[in-house]
Amino acid sequence: MKTSPYSPDGFMKSLYENVYTNPFEKVNTREEALSVCGNIKAQAKKIFCVEKIPGRVAELKPMPVGKPLIYEKYTLQKYSVEICKGLNMAYFMLSPVARKEKAPGVVALCGHGYGVRQILNISKKGKKKLIPYLDKYQKNFAVELAERGCVVIAPELIGFGEARLKKDLIKPFYISSCDELSHHLLPYGLTVAAMRVFQATVCARLLESNESVENEKISCMGISGGGLTALYASVTDEAFKKTVISGYINTFRDSILSLWHCPDNYIPDILNTGEIYDFACALSPRKLLIESGKNDKLFPIEASRKAHENITRIYALTGAEDNLQIDVFEGKHSVSGRKSFDFLSE
Repeated sequence: MKTSPYSPDGFMKSLYENVYTNPFEKVNTREEALSVCGNIKAQAKKIFCVEKIPGRVAELKPMPVGKPLIYEKYTLQKYSVEICKGLNMAYFMLSPVARKEKAPGVVALCGHGYGVRQILNISKKGKKKLIPYLDKYQKNFAVELAERGCVVIAPELIGFGEARLKKDLIKPFYISSCDELSHHLLPYGLTVAAMRVFQATVCARLLESNESVENEKISCMGISGGGLTALYASVTDEAFKKTVISGYINTFRDSILSLWHCPDNYIPDILNTGEIYDFACALSPRKLLIESGKNDKLFPIEASRKAHENITRIYALTGAEDNLQIDVFEGKHSVSGRKSFDFLSE
């Protein structure tokens, strides 16, 4: 291996120690823990700076797209809504057929792949998939939740699927626009993560206005990059009473900063506020369920266990240990569902 006295490797390794200061390190009481949680939530709102997104639409006016698909346990309807001037968001609403009383509402956030269809079990033309795609790591979790009686809203997150840049739409369905969007949003003080957090909070507003949804049972679930969005959307928006984060809870040091990840994972200045697990701690005392696969190569399990320990400590300090569930399962980078589906549908 070639070496050079000018290589920045050493400097890059030292940055973590010089920048990250454990915000919960000296916390020993419930009051201290809740105070730090409040500080992190306040800083998160600055980091994701949704207020900087120009042209945000105050009055949402969703329009149905096409006819609904009717299945045995739920109906699936596509909608389009303008969320910013010049920016429309596609989303799918899954409504249980048999439920009469108000239902739990879930914002379902897909991870990297070919977009929202990957959690809906539908083809590009909007029909039921007859032959599953090779990648099954997201396990059609939006459908699983709808079949358990939840009203589910699943947005096409910016950079994926139909929400790719025009020039990328002709590329294979699994090629995202994350790279260019991540770079081009930075000069405006924005990030792809901030845009997706904004989309998730818009979905929360849409659920709140849905007469079939019980507002005290609005939650969100995300896998991988969707887990990132679910975490930070929940930290910045109290509407989410429950959160499921699958395949993301780890440490920046051992995952995002040690392995290759899509550029949408890199959020300016975030380590000055906290580690991934510190933001998860800030959800206390709200209900949180974490899914971590023992064989996840992108988010190594030992670092996930370290994160779990930190989160468990703060939930215990705040007297909310019963509101935290951790599902460490035999599997790779994927949704588990063995606890989370019932957790959200209760």
